[in-house]
Amino acid sequence: MSKKPDEEGRAVTLEELVARAEELKEYAGALQSALNTYLTQYAELQLVLDTLRNLPQGETQIYVLLNRLGSAMVPAVVKDGWDRNVIVNLGLNYYAKASREQGVSLLEKRLQAVKRIVDKLQRDYKSVVEEYSYIQQILSQVFAQLQSRQAGSTGEESGSR
Repeated sequence: MSKKPDEEGRAVTLEELVARAEELKEYAGALQSALNTYLTQYAELQLVLDTLRNLPQGETQIYVLLNRLGSAMVPAVVKDGWDRNVIVNLGLNYYAKASREQGVSLLEKRLQAVKRIVDKLQRDYKSVVEEYSYIQQILSQVFAQLQSRQAGSTGEESGSR
């Protein structure tokens, strides 16, 4: 977070404040978008982990979603021994065959990494919003002062006639 104008010891122009507010507003939007993406990824990873942990050993019938929206499902049979043949995405389109335990461990590490990213994005977002709010307060005060000066000068002009 940048220093507030009075902490730097120099005057900041109104144009600079407005530009900084716009910059912060855009950055907050980008952070919010990234945060939403990672929160979705976190929720999906958590769901995968829960499913992998709770899927019974041995042959069982399940329904597989055909898309992320759950628009359609098809029945599938998970064969006996599946817990030794889990395919895990390692990233960058690399996959590894692993046991259930290894798969859970890899996914837990990925979940922790995503959680750290979410936490950092949330801290950054909070900081940006605080600075934006501070600048908005200053701009509101300046605007109010300008309005009162204009009202005062308009009143003086009509009173002097």
